[in-house]
Amino acid sequence: MKKIFKVNPRKDIRDLARFNRIMLILTQQGFGYLFDKVKFKSKRKRLKDPPIRLRKAFEKLGPTFIKLGQILSLRPDLLPKEYVKELGKLQDRVPPFPYKKVEKTIEKELKKPIKELFASFSEKPIASASIAQVHKATLKNGKVVAVKVQRPNVRQIMDTDIEIMTFVAKKLEKHSKKIRKYSPVRIVKEFKQWTDNELNFNREAKNAKRFYRNFKNSDTVKIPKVFDDYSSKRVLTIEFIDGIELHNIAKLKKTKGFKIKEIIKNGFESILTQVFVHGFFHADPHPGNIIVLKDNKIAWVDFGIVGRFNNYLKQKSIELLYGIVEKDMDSIVDTFLTMGLMNENQTDIAKFKEDVRNVIEPLHNSGLKDAKLGYMMDEVLDIALEHHVKLPVDFVLFGKTVIELEGIGLEYSPNFRILENIRPFLENLIKREFRLSNMAKQLMKNLAKYTKLFKDFPDQLNSVLRKIQTGTVRVDIEDTDIKKLATDIDKSSNRMTYGMLIAAFLITGALLVNIGKPVLNGFPLVTLLCFALAIIFAIILFVSIEKEGK
Repeated sequence: MKKIFKVNPRKDIRDLARFNRIMLILTQQGFGYLFDKVKFKSKRKRLKDPPIRLRKAFEKLGPTFIKLGQILSLRPDLLPKEYVKELGKLQDRVPPFPYKKVEKTIEKELKKPIKELFASFSEKPIASASIAQVHKATLKNGKVVAVKVQRPNVRQIMDTDIEIMTFVAKKLEKHSKKIRKYSPVRIVKEFKQWTDNELNFNREAKNAKRFYRNFKNSDTVKIPKVFDDYSSKRVLTIEFIDGIELHNIAKLKKTKGFKIKEIIKNGFESILTQVFVHGFFHADPHPGNIIVLKDNKIAWVDFGIVGRFNNYLKQKSIELLYGIVEKDMDSIVDTFLTMGLMNENQTDIAKFKEDVRNVIEPLHNSGLKDAKLGYMMDEVLDIALEHHVKLPVDFVLFGKTVIELEGIGLEYSPNFRILENIRPFLENLIKREFRLSNMAKQLMKNLAKYTKLFKDFPDQLNSVLRKIQTGTVRVDIEDTDIKKLATDIDKSSNRMTYGMLIAAFLITGALLVNIGKPVLNGFPLVTLLCFALAIIFAIILFVSIEKEGK
């Protein structure tokens, strides 16, 4: 090993045996040339098929690296698409740990013997992964549940591996310019945050409960209920979902009553609802996390990885998707640019626009039926990485979710097209956004901001005047300038007053929409009067601005 990696890890790495094994496996898979760079001499030939070799290395390195690969497969903003696709093939399946240790963990976490907690508990797990395994059980009240139990010492094992990853990432980032652009230290740091979240089952329980509330009244989506009295940081007990996993397509096709097209449609619409209505979505929608129930209803499981959309991201994503549906090239490119953080020294905006156009332009020559949104998102995220345009992480997760969903849809229902299904959803969403009640809420938010501005304005003005009076600030202004300034302030104040009155009448009218007998188009008289006054003041304001312009 000393010939491969001439550094001194002794002061940074506690488990040198594990460090040596990681270096050995990476070297065996052909990545030894990377470590030559640490010695500043790289004579080794580059390996063939590096994405495949990296996947194989991660498989041999065990659970922590498999989990890292799976996280990276969700982040096309961090790695080129060929690596992202290959790492997406990693299977998080490891041999189960003994039932005695399961029992010990549950009793330690829940403070009771397992026989007092459950009427029955299956010793054989129904699933086994790198962080935990799942057992089927029955509560004393007869409720069938799935109990997720964390692996013994998994945190210590992952902490050791992450410590080694950090050490290697720092060395490579320091000595390899090509690798430095992918920010390996940042990748490891983000991975540590992901694992910290996943190792705390209280976080997953919180996510699951939020999904449960959001879809409580849904006819097409089911979310398993969390049982708090049987859950902790290392044990999570949820309602057992009895259905068929989506990846078991052969069984779905054989089972009477299932309609593949309807199942895919329900899954797709549930994601759009999560993103654009709830602002909280499942960011790992692979077929194993989607269970099909009777009546083509779907259930979501495993809520460790989620994305969040604030109003800004919702708005920008709606603009992007609507631009794609309407084939508005300028809108699409501008939306990507306004969302992205660019380094002016690294990003050639004109080239970025040209590359994005080259990907999207074919949509102009094909109907929605032939257009593949997932392919477009995949290509554009790769272009953003190449041009150093850093998009918000949650938008990247959404993009990856779209790619994953379209892949599932095309695999199970070849005629399924996301863009065909997205148009009616977007149109309904835009109509909903422009409802008077929603507009009133937005106006109230803006009014609150302006109220604070007006409230603070006198104090701020007095402070400025005191500084001028005491000589702290010297201002030289001609008399004509002062008069002009006074006139401008007067005009601005009048316009702001008109604007506030317009907003007040609109809000009042919207709030009173359900009060009184409807007289015109379902609106009561008081609401119509408020709207009429708002229109009158708006006309006065418009005329005033128009006159000044002339």
